[in-house]
Amino acid sequence: MSVKVKYYNSKGEQQDKITLSGPIFESELNESSLYYAIKGYLSHIRQSNAKVKDRSEVDGSGRKPWRQKGTGRARHGSKRSPLWVGGGVTFGPGQANYNLKVNKKVKRKALFTAMSKRVLDGRLIILDRMEFEQPSTKLFTLTLTTIGIYGKGILLLWNGGDENFYKSCRNIPGLDILEANRANAYGILQKDWLIITKDALGTITEVFK
Repeated sequence: MSVKVKYYNSKGEQQDKITLSGPIFESELNESSLYYAIKGYLSHIRQSNAKVKDRSEVDGSGRKPWRQKGTGRARHGSKRSPLWVGGGVTFGPGQANYNLKVNKKVKRKALFTAMSKRVLDGRLIILDRMEFEQPSTKLFTLTLTTIGIYGKGILLLWNGGDENFYKSCRNIPGLDILEANRANAYGILQKDWLIITKDALGTITEVFK
């Protein structure tokens, strides 16, 4: 079995379709793998910024403020007690680790599902990578406009290494550019369209075989 996907040259002109095969482009929908892979990805990028100091972390001496008996005042053991102004906080938020471990096979299956979904929907495009002598957002914008997807949510997978190409793509609204070997299910499904540069096809096939 194989599938055919749209193929455009660097100017955005449509060429003969490219035939792709293999599980990465022809897998069945696996909702369970997608769920865990995306949940794991989001938990990994989640930050734990809320943090207060408990009584062991605030400044202050551990010395007893006054003697236990005979003063007429309530007994206290430390100025760092949560009962005092400037003391520690009881049961306050602390640094949390939200990371969720997801098996490599599950991530791989989720990626295959996401990639195959874009193929099935007709939203995967193979594109010849344009060679830029200097960064030009205008030229790459023209390519996307010719294809008919400028302004839409796009994930562009490429091989990296070409600074001019990267700078020409990074400021385009709605477009995220990512090196092919870092492709993930969340990034693919978050955008409406998936573009893979032709030279990155081999990388994807090799890395995720």
